[in-house]
Amino acid sequence: MTHPHALLGPVRGTALYVAAIIGPGIMTLPALAAQQAGPASLITLGLLLLVSIPIAFTFVALDRRTKVGAAAGIPGYVALAFGQQTGNLVAAWFRFGVPIGVPALALIGGSYVSAAVGGDKLLTVVVAAAITLTATITTIVRRVGSGPLMLLLTGVLIILIIVTAITSSPHAHVENLTPFAPTGVRGVCGSALVLTWVLTGWEAATNFTRVLQNPRRNLPRVTVATLIIVAVLYAAVAVPEILVLGPHAGDTEAPLAAMLELSLGTTGALIAAVIGVTVALGNSLAYVGSLAELGPHPPAGRKDRFGNLLVPNLIIFSGLLLAAFTSIGAEELVSLCAASQIPVYVVGLAAALKLLPRSSRQWWYALTATTIVSILLIPAGPYLALPALITVVMLFGRKLLHRSPAARPTALLATRAERSTPAKLSATSTITDA
Repeated sequence: MTHPHALLGPVRGTALYVAAIIGPGIMTLPALAAQQAGPASLITLGLLLLVSIPIAFTFVALDRRTKVGAAAGIPGYVALAFGQQTGNLVAAWFRFGVPIGVPALALIGGSYVSAAVGGDKLLTVVVAAAITLTATITTIVRRVGSGPLMLLLTGVLIILIIVTAITSSPHAHVENLTPFAPTGVRGVCGSALVLTWVLTGWEAATNFTRVLQNPRRNLPRVTVATLIIVAVLYAAVAVPEILVLGPHAGDTEAPLAAMLELSLGTTGALIAAVIGVTVALGNSLAYVGSLAELGPHPPAGRKDRFGNLLVPNLIIFSGLLLAAFTSIGAEELVSLCAASQIPVYVVGLAAALKLLPRSSRQWWYALTATTIVSILLIPAGPYLALPALITVVMLFGRKLLHRSPAARPTALLATRAERSTPAKLSATSTITDA
């Protein structure tokens, strides 16, 4: 049952999946949610982490249903459910929309470094460029997760967040849990919109199935381990932020640094910078690696990975240039990226409703996940113009391809083949369809 291109056992696989799910948002989102809803945001966070379970296991069920890894991630599932054209469209949303978020991840990591050493925007962009280049070069040189870097980054991240929670505990005050819901239901709903981004990452992880050893056995194990680690890490950040910083948790752009500074002084800001760079680099590696794996066939080597990343890298580094020379920052880039991620999620989960046995446990997982993730289209709002634009370009380009003179000789050749050799017609049709 081992895929011929498999590389990763359950430990390395879990490290890769955790890196895909845990982004720099873990350092800021819980505090921003607490600013809107107070301690009640912890309930919201817990519920959203529970929502991750049906999402994750829907994709496990799809992998099993489609002969683990053969469907090549969400675009493959969608192609099986709704046709190749729809699968290609979903792949385009991912390939051209998601790279916009990679420079945002790097910029967030760079901002923590700047905050720690008193740097400016130039330092933030330089650090972001270094993170992005490291992620790109590492992915081209070695297939995603195959080297020691991803395992090291995930291990360091887990240790640092647990240490942060422990060292800040003497400054925790139970009184900060009251009032529990100072802004009522409205604030809780607002915090839910902020925290929904903790659900992202599973769409990228679907491209990693075929790099797992014995995926039929290891994929469920990796999924369970990832869900547990992600829940523990978010709890280790969110609970101390509220207990230590109280109602002021969302007043700073670097709440984790503020917590550490209370315990360790200026050293705390440096540790927070290390955490920021670690999570930004790990998440960037996971997404760049997912882009390199995108497609019906696994990349055969460095040349294939370079080719798969050519256009995404142009988008990534264009985003960095925009951030360097304009007022566009990580927030706008994250919103544009999320606007492409959400449709990928929605259509991918909807594919499960068609492919999985109706009314089975897995089908109900898929229905729950599809319903909840569809709600994320609301906060995406005007940023959905990006996937809409990609859709128009894809459809318009397809029409041009069919109308181009270059396509006519192929059709003529097929017609002549039909008159002469039926076998040749079959072969030609297969090639043309492919």
